[in-house]
Amino acid sequence: MGKLIKLIESVTEWVGKAFSFSIYALLVVVVYEVISRKVFGKPTVWAFDLSNMLYGVMFLMGFGYTLKHKMHVGIDIITAKLNPKAQGWIAAVSYLVLFFPFIILAIQASTLFALQSWQGLERVQSPWGAPVYHFKTFLPVGFCFLLLQGIAEFLKAIQRIRGVEA
Repeated sequence: MGKLIKLIESVTEWVGKAFSFSIYALLVVVVYEVISRKVFGKPTVWAFDLSNMLYGVMFLMGFGYTLKHKMHVGIDIITAKLNPKAQGWIAAVSYLVLFFPFIILAIQASTLFALQSWQGLERVQSPWGAPVYHFKTFLPVGFCFLLLQGIAEFLKAIQRIRGVEA
């Protein structure tokens, strides 16, 4: 179980760090738009849409990374005072009852959403008219990485229940 957790977490870490660099592409797009608009008086038709797409990809692909590093909002006022075994039970039940069903539904819904976009070769409703179907593919992919890290977190909760150092 420990090797599987380490494998999942190494994938999560790699994906999170790799896609964190998309912030630089986003920065270039925004700075270019600001200079074009404010200095030359010629705004682009594509910068707004592209910046939204790049931010969306970075956000989605960081789901698992933020879960791994416990950066999602959590209210642990009660659980922080419990022993590790009780914390493990609460975490395991929470993952089974809340997390996994929601993520599976999110993967299903976002996959259908992305497939419909691909089938229609969807484009943005702006003068630029750029294709968005490839960006919408990141919705189910991001949720899959979140599910993967959720499996690792669930396994760590099981280890806490068993008294094994996670």
